[in-house]
Amino acid sequence: MLSRPHPCLGWLHISPADTRRVMDRLLRFRDEAVEADPEFTGMPEAFISWTWTTWLPAHMHRYQPQVEEHIAYLDRKIGGLNRHLEQVAGGVLDDRDAAADLRDRLQRQLPVTVLETV
Repeated sequence: MLSRPHPCLGWLHISPADTRRVMDRLLRFRDEAVEADPEFTGMPEAFISWTWTTWLPAHMHRYQPQVEEHIAYLDRKIGGLNRHLEQVAGGVLDDRDAAADLRDRLQRQLPVTVLETV
């Protein structure tokens, strides 16, 4: 049996034994959520919390290389998004700053002009 993606952390591929345990926990949290609210759908919040606070820290020794690889991917993605934002919005932000500077400069001059004409 091949590794499968974690139900909450889709980028993390986990072993068959971990898949069984994780799915058992997911189904237990799902059953609890449906018992509390018969119209419940989606990923139970309790499962998400359990994944981040209990399961992942306890299994980091097994999955650390994947976690580090995903962090590197996220760093590259954030860098690309920042570059794209600078390309798309950089000129607009510069125009906004120039307009704000001009407004501030004019506002500082206004009282001087009003006092001189009186």
